[in-house]
Amino acid sequence: MKRALIALLILVVAAPATAGLYDTQRLNTLYKMEINGIRAYDDGDYKTAFKYLSDSASKGLKESQYLLSIMFMQGQGTNKSILFGLAWLGVACESGNEEWQKTFDTMYQALNTAQRSMVDEKIKTYVEKYGSDTQGVTCAKRTAVGSRNFELRCAKSQGTYPDYDIELALTR
Repeated sequence: MKRALIALLILVVAAPATAGLYDTQRLNTLYKMEINGIRAYDDGDYKTAFKYLSDSASKGLKESQYLLSIMFMQGQGTNKSILFGLAWLGVACESGNEEWQKTFDTMYQALNTAQRSMVDEKIKTYVEKYGSDTQGVTCAKRTAVGSRNFELRCAKSQGTYPDYDIELALTR
């Protein structure tokens, strides 16, 4: 009985994430969730924003990952966690957004060696789960419509990608 329970526990812990097929309809739904999350964030409805953005961030959407990082660092709609915030910001920086990278670098430089190590490990884990390669997201600079300025655009490709839940910061 004890061995069966241990075997079951190992299976549950070692079980792979579910995989989701992202066709045009599911991608459109995902982008709408991100838009709704951004709107809720802009309106100061952080609980709703966190719900939408955590889902779209876990599917690799970079703007969602960036806003989720801010929410964790500020404790908006979730418990405050600089570690989780910097990890999400690190994943969002895969996009090539220079402003986000500067913010990350400034905050990272303020950490001590032990804190940097923790952040590095968390980023590694997040990139493996929510990163561009795992989630089929590509980013490119494009000329903004009606302008000579460039804007960064990221998109998720159609295909099958793993679905992972996000970690939540727990209070002590």
